[in-house]
Amino acid sequence: MTPLLLGLSAYAAAAAVLAPRLMRAYRSWQRAAPRLGLVLWTALPLSWIVAVLSVGLAATARLSGGLGLAGLLHACLRAVEVVLGVHSPADAPAALALLGSLTFLLRLGTIAARQAACDRRHRRAHRRRVCEPSRTVHRDGQRISVVDSPAPAAYCAPGRRASIVLTTGALERLSPRELDAVIAHEQAHQRGRHHLCVSWAAALARAFPFVPLLRSAPHEIARIVEWLADDHAGKQCGRQPVARALAAMATSTTPTSRPASVLTATGSDVLDRVRRLLEPPANAGRARWPITAVIALPVLVLAAAAAVLIPAATADPAPLCQGRQPSHAPTGSQRTGT
Repeated sequence: MTPLLLGLSAYAAAAAVLAPRLMRAYRSWQRAAPRLGLVLWTALPLSWIVAVLSVGLAATARLSGGLGLAGLLHACLRAVEVVLGVHSPADAPAALALLGSLTFLLRLGTIAARQAACDRRHRRAHRRRVCEPSRTVHRDGQRISVVDSPAPAAYCAPGRRASIVLTTGALERLSPRELDAVIAHEQAHQRGRHHLCVSWAAALARAFPFVPLLRSAPHEIARIVEWLADDHAGKQCGRQPVARALAAMATSTTPTSRPASVLTATGSDVLDRVRRLLEPPANAGRARWPITAVIALPVLVLAAAAAVLIPAATADPAPLCQGRQPSHAPTGSQRTGT
Protein backbone atom coordinates (compact mmCIF):
# COMPACT_ATOMS: atom_id res chain seq x y z
CA MET A 1 0.00 0.00 0.00
CA THR A 2 2.87 2.40 0.60
CA PRO A 3 3.64 2.96 -3.11
CA LEU A 4 -0.04 3.67 -3.78
CA LEU A 5 -0.24 6.12 -0.90
CA LEU A 6 2.90 7.87 -2.06
CA GLY A 7 1.57 7.96 -5.60
CA LEU A 8 -1.78 9.41 -4.52
CA SER A 9 0.00 12.01 -2.39
CA ALA A 10 2.23 13.00 -5.29
CA TYR A 11 -0.78 13.22 -7.63
CA ALA A 12 -2.73 15.42 -5.22
CA ALA A 13 0.21 17.81 -4.89
CA ALA A 14 1.05 17.87 -8.60
CA ALA A 15 -2.54 18.13 -9.87
CA ALA A 16 -3.33 20.98 -7.51
CA VAL A 17 -0.54 23.14 -8.96
CA LEU A 18 0.28 21.85 -12.45
CA ALA A 19 -3.14 20.80 -13.80
CA PRO A 20 -4.26 24.35 -14.74
CA ARG A 21 -1.10 24.83 -16.82
CA LEU A 22 -1.67 21.48 -18.52
CA MET A 23 -5.27 22.39 -19.27
CA ARG A 24 -4.24 25.69 -20.81
CA ALA A 25 -1.97 23.73 -23.16
CA TYR A 26 -4.94 21.51 -24.06
CA ARG A 27 -7.37 24.40 -24.59
CA SER A 28 -7.26 24.21 -28.39
CA TRP A 29 -8.25 20.55 -28.19
CA GLN A 30 -11.02 21.38 -25.73
CA ARG A 31 -12.34 23.96 -28.20
CA ALA A 32 -12.59 21.20 -30.79
CA ALA A 33 -14.11 18.59 -28.44
CA PRO A 34 -15.88 20.51 -25.64
CA ARG A 35 -17.88 17.52 -24.43
CA LEU A 36 -14.69 15.65 -23.58
CA GLY A 37 -13.29 18.86 -22.15
CA LEU A 38 -16.22 19.05 -19.73
CA VAL A 39 -15.63 15.42 -18.72
CA LEU A 40 -11.97 16.22 -18.13
CA TRP A 41 -12.64 19.32 -16.03
CA THR A 42 -15.18 17.35 -14.00
CA ALA A 43 -12.92 14.34 -13.48
CA LEU A 44 -9.80 16.27 -12.44
CA PRO A 45 -11.28 18.05 -9.36
CA LEU A 46 -13.17 14.88 -8.38
CA SER A 47 -10.01 12.77 -8.58
CA TRP A 48 -8.11 15.37 -6.52
CA ILE A 49 -10.74 15.27 -3.77
CA VAL A 50 -10.80 11.46 -3.75
CA ALA A 51 -7.00 11.31 -3.67
CA VAL A 52 -6.75 13.65 -0.69
CA LEU A 53 -9.42 11.80 1.27
CA SER A 54 -7.95 8.40 0.42
CA VAL A 55 -4.52 9.45 1.62
CA GLY A 56 -5.93 10.81 4.87
CA LEU A 57 -8.11 7.82 5.72
CA ALA A 58 -5.59 5.18 4.66
CA ALA A 59 -2.83 6.96 6.58
CA THR A 60 -5.05 7.01 9.67
CA ALA A 61 -5.49 3.24 9.46
CA ARG A 62 -1.82 2.50 8.77
CA LEU A 63 -0.38 4.81 11.40
CA SER A 64 -2.52 3.24 14.11
CA GLY A 65 -1.83 -0.31 13.00
CA GLY A 66 -5.46 -1.24 12.38
CA LEU A 67 -6.51 -3.71 9.71
CA GLY A 68 -9.78 -3.97 7.85
CA LEU A 69 -12.91 -1.89 8.38
CA ALA A 70 -12.78 -2.49 12.11
CA GLY A 71 -9.14 -1.43 12.04
CA LEU A 72 -10.08 1.84 10.40
CA LEU A 73 -12.78 2.46 12.99
CA HIS A 74 -10.35 1.48 15.73
CA ALA A 75 -7.83 3.94 14.33
CA CYS A 76 -10.42 6.69 14.35
CA LEU A 77 -11.38 5.93 17.94
CA ARG A 78 -7.78 5.97 19.06
CA ALA A 79 -7.23 9.26 17.26
CA VAL A 80 -10.31 10.75 18.90
CA GLU A 81 -9.03 9.61 22.28
CA VAL A 82 -5.79 11.45 21.62
CA VAL A 83 -7.72 14.59 20.74
CA LEU A 84 -9.83 14.29 23.88
CA GLY A 85 -6.82 13.99 26.12
CA VAL A 86 -5.50 10.42 26.06
CA HIS A 87 -1.81 11.27 25.74
CA SER A 88 -0.05 8.73 23.57
CA PRO A 89 2.66 10.04 21.23
CA ALA A 90 2.34 7.00 19.00
CA ASP A 91 -1.25 7.95 18.19
CA ALA A 92 -0.53 11.59 17.34
CA PRO A 93 0.15 11.02 13.58
CA ALA A 94 -3.09 9.07 13.23
CA ALA A 95 -4.95 11.85 15.02
CA LEU A 96 -3.52 14.45 12.66
CA ALA A 97 -4.44 12.37 9.61
CA LEU A 98 -7.97 11.86 10.90
CA LEU A 99 -8.47 15.51 11.83
CA GLY A 100 -7.22 16.57 8.40
CA SER A 101 -9.69 14.27 6.65
CA LEU A 102 -12.60 15.36 8.86
CA THR A 103 -11.76 19.03 8.39
CA PHE A 104 -11.58 18.51 4.62
CA LEU A 105 -14.96 16.76 4.53
CA LEU A 106 -16.68 19.21 6.85
CA ARG A 107 -15.50 22.25 4.93
CA LEU A 108 -16.45 20.75 1.56
CA GLY A 109 -19.87 19.64 2.80
CA THR A 110 -20.59 22.95 4.53
CA ILE A 111 -19.65 25.09 1.52
CA ALA A 112 -21.55 22.83 -0.90
CA ALA A 113 -24.68 22.94 1.28
CA ARG A 114 -24.47 26.72 1.59
CA GLN A 115 -23.98 27.06 -2.16
CA ALA A 116 -27.00 24.88 -2.92
CA ALA A 117 -29.20 26.72 -0.39
CA CYS A 118 -28.08 30.10 -1.71
CA ASP A 119 -28.80 29.09 -5.30
CA ARG A 120 -32.27 27.82 -4.38
CA ARG A 121 -33.05 30.99 -2.44
CA HIS A 122 -31.95 33.23 -5.29
CA ARG A 123 -33.88 31.21 -7.85
CA ARG A 124 -37.08 31.43 -5.80
CA ALA A 125 -36.66 35.17 -5.29
CA HIS A 126 -35.97 35.63 -8.99
CA ARG A 127 -39.05 33.61 -9.90
CA ARG A 128 -41.23 35.78 -7.64
CA ARG A 129 -39.77 39.10 -8.77
CA VAL A 130 -39.20 38.46 -12.47
CA CYS A 131 -40.75 35.30 -13.88
CA GLU A 132 -44.18 35.34 -12.22
CA PRO A 133 -45.03 39.02 -12.92
CA SER A 134 -43.77 38.81 -16.51
CA ARG A 135 -45.71 37.71 -19.57
CA THR A 136 -45.36 34.00 -20.28
CA VAL A 137 -45.42 32.56 -23.78
CA HIS A 138 -44.82 29.07 -25.09
CA ARG A 139 -42.70 28.40 -28.15
CA ASP A 140 -42.41 24.83 -29.41
CA GLY A 141 -43.34 23.57 -25.95
CA GLN A 142 -40.77 25.77 -24.21
CA ARG A 143 -41.90 28.10 -21.43
CA ILE A 144 -40.52 31.61 -21.99
CA SER A 145 -40.84 34.57 -19.63
CA VAL A 146 -40.83 37.91 -21.45
CA VAL A 147 -39.43 40.81 -19.40
CA ASP A 148 -40.25 44.37 -20.43
CA SER A 149 -36.85 45.98 -21.12
CA PRO A 150 -35.31 47.65 -24.19
CA ALA A 151 -31.92 45.96 -23.64
CA PRO A 152 -31.62 42.67 -25.58
CA ALA A 153 -30.81 39.84 -23.19
CA ALA A 154 -31.55 36.15 -22.70
CA TYR A 155 -30.78 33.58 -20.03
CA CYS A 156 -32.21 30.39 -18.57
CA ALA A 157 -33.56 30.20 -15.01
CA PRO A 158 -32.93 26.60 -13.82
CA GLY A 159 -34.92 24.68 -11.26
CA ARG A 160 -38.04 22.56 -11.10
CA ARG A 161 -39.99 25.28 -12.92
CA ALA A 162 -37.22 26.05 -15.37
CA SER A 163 -37.86 28.72 -17.93
CA ILE A 164 -36.04 30.87 -20.46
CA VAL A 165 -36.10 34.62 -19.83
CA LEU A 166 -36.11 36.97 -22.82
CA THR A 167 -36.42 40.75 -22.86
CA THR A 168 -38.67 42.65 -25.21
CA GLY A 169 -35.51 44.24 -26.56
CA ALA A 170 -34.28 40.80 -27.67
CA LEU A 171 -37.62 40.04 -29.31
CA GLU A 172 -37.53 43.33 -31.22
CA ARG A 173 -33.85 43.33 -32.16
CA LEU A 174 -33.22 39.73 -33.13
CA SER A 175 -34.46 38.18 -36.35
CA PRO A 176 -36.64 35.07 -36.12
CA ARG A 177 -33.66 32.89 -37.04
CA GLU A 178 -31.45 34.52 -34.43
CA LEU A 179 -34.19 34.26 -31.81
CA ASP A 180 -34.50 30.54 -32.53
CA ALA A 181 -30.73 30.24 -32.09
CA VAL A 182 -30.83 31.99 -28.71
CA ILE A 183 -33.67 29.77 -27.48
CA ALA A 184 -31.84 26.64 -28.69
CA HIS A 185 -28.73 27.83 -26.85
CA GLU A 186 -30.61 28.20 -23.56
CA GLN A 187 -32.41 24.88 -24.07
CA ALA A 188 -29.02 23.20 -24.35
CA HIS A 189 -28.07 24.64 -20.95
CA GLN A 190 -31.30 23.35 -19.41
CA ARG A 191 -31.14 19.86 -20.90
CA GLY A 192 -27.47 19.46 -20.06
CA ARG A 193 -27.97 20.68 -16.46
CA HIS A 194 -24.96 22.90 -17.03
CA HIS A 195 -25.81 25.07 -14.02
CA LEU A 196 -25.06 22.10 -11.75
CA CYS A 197 -21.55 21.77 -13.18
CA VAL A 198 -20.88 25.48 -12.72
CA SER A 199 -22.33 25.55 -9.19
CA TRP A 200 -20.32 22.52 -8.11
CA ALA A 201 -17.12 24.03 -9.46
CA ALA A 202 -17.91 27.31 -7.70
CA ALA A 203 -18.44 25.46 -4.40
CA LEU A 204 -15.07 23.72 -4.73
CA ALA A 205 -13.35 27.03 -5.47
CA ARG A 206 -14.95 28.64 -2.42
CA ALA A 207 -14.05 25.70 -0.18
CA PHE A 208 -10.39 25.54 -1.26
CA PRO A 209 -9.43 28.84 -2.91
CA PHE A 210 -5.74 28.15 -2.28
CA VAL A 211 -5.75 25.20 -4.73
CA PRO A 212 -5.03 26.49 -8.27
CA LEU A 213 -6.85 23.56 -9.90
CA LEU A 214 -10.11 24.23 -8.05
CA ARG A 215 -9.74 27.99 -8.36
CA SER A 216 -9.53 27.69 -12.17
CA ALA A 217 -12.37 25.19 -12.56
CA PRO A 218 -15.42 27.55 -12.45
CA HIS A 219 -14.17 29.81 -15.23
CA GLU A 220 -13.04 26.93 -17.43
CA ILE A 221 -16.24 24.94 -16.97
CA ALA A 222 -18.37 28.03 -17.69
CA ARG A 223 -16.40 28.52 -20.91
CA ILE A 224 -16.87 24.90 -21.98
CA VAL A 225 -20.63 24.75 -21.31
CA GLU A 226 -21.05 27.89 -23.44
CA TRP A 227 -19.17 26.15 -26.24
CA LEU A 228 -21.46 23.14 -25.89
CA ALA A 229 -24.59 25.30 -26.01
CA ASP A 230 -23.23 27.21 -29.02
CA ASP A 231 -22.58 23.95 -30.86
CA HIS A 232 -26.07 22.67 -30.08
CA ALA A 233 -27.68 25.87 -31.32
CA GLY A 234 -25.41 25.88 -34.36
CA LYS A 235 -26.53 22.40 -35.36
CA GLN A 236 -30.19 23.39 -35.12
CA CYS A 237 -30.13 26.92 -36.54
CA GLY A 238 -26.75 27.37 -38.20
CA ARG A 239 -23.58 28.77 -36.71
CA GLN A 240 -23.88 32.21 -38.33
CA PRO A 241 -27.29 33.05 -36.76
CA VAL A 242 -25.87 32.08 -33.35
CA ALA A 243 -22.85 34.31 -33.91
CA ARG A 244 -25.02 37.24 -35.05
CA ALA A 245 -27.30 36.87 -32.03
CA LEU A 246 -24.33 36.83 -29.65
CA ALA A 247 -22.85 39.91 -31.29
CA ALA A 248 -26.20 41.74 -31.12
CA MET A 249 -26.55 41.12 -27.38
CA ALA A 250 -22.88 41.34 -26.39
CA THR A 251 -22.92 45.02 -25.50
CA SER A 252 -26.13 44.85 -23.49
CA THR A 253 -26.49 44.14 -19.77
CA THR A 254 -29.14 41.97 -18.18
CA PRO A 255 -31.74 44.47 -16.96
CA THR A 256 -33.16 42.33 -14.18
CA SER A 257 -31.60 40.87 -11.08
CA ARG A 258 -30.88 37.24 -11.75
CA PRO A 259 -29.50 34.32 -9.73
CA ALA A 260 -25.76 33.94 -9.82
CA SER A 261 -26.13 30.34 -11.05
CA VAL A 262 -27.99 31.16 -14.28
CA LEU A 263 -26.24 30.91 -17.62
CA THR A 264 -26.73 33.82 -19.99
CA ALA A 265 -26.49 33.67 -23.76
CA THR A 266 -23.66 36.22 -23.60
CA GLY A 267 -21.79 34.53 -20.77
CA SER A 268 -18.03 33.86 -20.89
CA ASP A 269 -15.86 35.40 -23.65
CA VAL A 270 -18.29 36.44 -26.39
CA LEU A 271 -15.65 37.53 -28.89
CA ASP A 272 -13.85 34.20 -28.63
CA ARG A 273 -17.14 32.34 -29.00
CA VAL A 274 -18.14 34.32 -32.09
CA ARG A 275 -14.74 33.59 -33.64
CA ARG A 276 -15.13 29.91 -32.81
CA LEU A 277 -18.59 29.82 -34.41
CA LEU A 278 -17.44 31.51 -37.60
CA GLU A 279 -14.17 29.54 -37.78
CA PRO A 280 -14.94 26.15 -36.22
CA PRO A 281 -11.96 23.97 -35.24
CA ALA A 282 -11.09 21.57 -38.03
CA ASN A 283 -9.32 18.94 -35.89
CA ALA A 284 -12.29 17.76 -33.82
CA GLY A 285 -11.55 14.11 -34.54
CA ARG A 286 -7.87 14.33 -33.67
CA ALA A 287 -8.60 16.29 -30.48
CA ARG A 288 -10.47 13.37 -28.91
CA TRP A 289 -7.39 11.20 -28.52
CA PRO A 290 -5.15 13.53 -26.47
CA ILE A 291 -8.06 14.55 -24.22
CA THR A 292 -9.01 10.90 -23.72
CA ALA A 293 -5.40 10.15 -22.80
CA VAL A 294 -5.46 12.87 -20.13
CA ILE A 295 -8.83 11.65 -18.83
CA ALA A 296 -7.19 8.27 -18.23
CA LEU A 297 -5.05 9.86 -15.50
CA PRO A 298 -7.88 10.74 -13.07
CA VAL A 299 -9.48 7.38 -13.88
CA LEU A 300 -6.27 5.64 -12.77
CA VAL A 301 -6.24 7.79 -9.63
CA LEU A 302 -9.79 6.72 -8.78
CA ALA A 303 -8.76 3.08 -9.29
CA ALA A 304 -5.75 3.56 -7.01
CA ALA A 305 -7.96 5.15 -4.36
CA ALA A 306 -10.30 2.17 -4.57
CA ALA A 307 -7.32 -0.18 -4.20
CA VAL A 308 -6.35 1.66 -1.02
CA LEU A 309 -9.78 1.85 0.60
CA ILE A 310 -11.61 -1.30 -0.55
CA PRO A 311 -9.39 -3.71 1.46
CA ALA A 312 -10.28 -1.75 4.59
CA ALA A 313 -13.97 -2.33 3.88
CA THR A 314 -13.71 -6.02 2.97
CA ALA A 315 -11.21 -7.46 5.46
CA ASP A 316 -12.43 -9.64 8.30
CA PRO A 317 -12.95 -7.41 11.37
CA ALA A 318 -13.64 -10.26 13.81
CA PRO A 319 -10.14 -10.59 15.34
CA LEU A 320 -9.85 -6.92 16.16
CA CYS A 321 -13.44 -6.70 17.41
CA GLN A 322 -12.64 -9.56 19.80
CA GLY A 323 -9.56 -7.77 21.09
CA ARG A 324 -7.05 -10.01 19.28
CA GLN A 325 -4.50 -9.16 16.61
CA PRO A 326 -5.34 -10.36 13.08
CA SER A 327 -3.78 -13.68 12.18
CA HIS A 328 -1.51 -12.18 9.51
CA ALA A 329 -0.21 -9.41 11.79
CA PRO A 330 2.95 -10.14 13.84
CA THR A 331 2.39 -10.79 17.52
CA GLY A 332 4.36 -9.16 20.31
CA SER A 333 6.63 -12.23 20.75
CA GLN A 334 7.32 -12.35 17.00
CA ARG A 335 8.23 -8.66 16.98
CA THR A 336 10.68 -9.17 19.87
CA GLY A 337 12.05 -12.40 18.40
CA THR A 338 11.10 -14.59 21.38
